[in-house]
Amino acid sequence: MTIEWFGKTCVRLTTANATVVIDPLLASTGLKVPKLTADLVLATDQQADLKAVAGSPFVVSGPGEYEVKKVFVYGVPVANEQADRRTIYLIEAEGVSCAHLGHLGHQLTNGELERLEGVDILCIPVGGHGVLNAEQAATAISAIEPRVVIPMQYKIAGLKDNLDPVSAFAKELGVKESETMQKFKVTTRDLPQDNMRVVILTP
Repeated sequence: MTIEWFGKTCVRLTTANATVVIDPLLASTGLKVPKLTADLVLATDQQADLKAVAGSPFVVSGPGEYEVKKVFVYGVPVANEQADRRTIYLIEAEGVSCAHLGHLGHQLTNGELERLEGVDILCIPVGGHGVLNAEQAATAISAIEPRVVIPMQYKIAGLKDNLDPVSAFAKELGVKESETMQKFKVTTRDLPQDNMRVVILTP
């Protein structure tokens, strides 16, 4: 599985059989909208441009269980103070599980945490101002206990949203912000067995 991040909560997962795009970017974010093709598109809430992805993908925008080209998706509804619906996703493929928390702005309930038990990779918002901030993200990570953490939804060049930089999150977890990469390729053999790994991706 290969994981890429394009800003905000836009993530692409690529497996040998399928491409999954989560939360395609809206042009209003100020970021350059990448030209993406996918077999499967997931939307965590209304902050996604489902028409921005080519390839006639299967679109998921809410809770449920789905399977597309050997990729299994579990949409979990989350409690939300606002009126809009929000979904977090657990994606399983090639023996690796990846959870995407979308624009989550509060701690998960025990029931929601149970759905994510044993997850390998966690994509989590860390920029605050409506989503989890660095300290809150660290608390959520401690509760979920993933093997790999990928921060998202933080301040980058061009983004109009007011978000904290990833440096605050890196400091909270005691990792070096300078250790970044464009793509994270992982197999079951690559997953850390003892210590959790933080992977900071560049768009």
